[in-house]
Amino acid sequence: MTLLVGGVGQLYQGDLDLGRLAAERLAAEALGPDVLVEELHYGAVAVAQRLEELRPRALVLVGAVARGRRPGTVERRLVRNLHLPPERVQRAVGDAVTGYVTVDLLVEVAAGFGALPARTTAIEAEPARTGPAERLSGQAEVALEIALGLVRAELRRIPLLELADELRGRSQGVRLEPAPALDALRDLLGELEGLDRQGRWGATFALRDRLRQQIAEGGTGFGMDHLDWGLWWALIEELDRLQPLESAG
Repeated sequence: MTLLVGGVGQLYQGDLDLGRLAAERLAAEALGPDVLVEELHYGAVAVAQRLEELRPRALVLVGAVARGRRPGTVERRLVRNLHLPPERVQRAVGDAVTGYVTVDLLVEVAAGFGALPARTTAIEAEPARTGPAERLSGQAEVALEIALGLVRAELRRIPLLELADELRGRSQGVRLEPAPALDALRDLLGELEGLDRQGRWGATFALRDRLRQQIAEGGTGFGMDHLDWGLWWALIEELDRLQPLESAG
């Protein structure tokens, strides 16, 4: 399934055009065969319909959003478990039918239509200038580069975080016997949950090494099946792949 990167922008409205420019830059890069980059500058209802058509497994939105932060600030925001009351969805759709689009409006309309992927992340830059203009402000130019880096990092990490989600579900029950390796796995999954929330690796790679050692010492206990083994090793190998890339970044 597709990983979709959507640049959300308002055409030629100063820094609010950042999402379109980000999409143009990213579309020219080799981000992987399963990554699709699109400009989402049209109305939020049409974007929600596009999401219904594509059904991406993950969505990364990038754009400028005015939230009262210092101009040029860039933040990564998770969008999870968004359950909106019907009247709020109706109000969002009413705003969207005019062709207006923002990150928040797109998220609300797509969630209301049931089209928002469970793994949705927004990379947001605080604009310094929002009036009609064909160029970004100096603060937004810097923010654009930071936002592009965060989008690339998000795309690198999504397969790892998806593995962690699957393993978290399989490791929470009573099917597996208590064992040192299982404890190490759960600690690693907890650290990866922190990575997903805060974007920080923390002790992730040290915990990976601990898990690998416990497996080598036979500390896995009983009850593991072929899928468990495959997922555990896939998690370790994905972390091995990412470590040099993250260090370079």
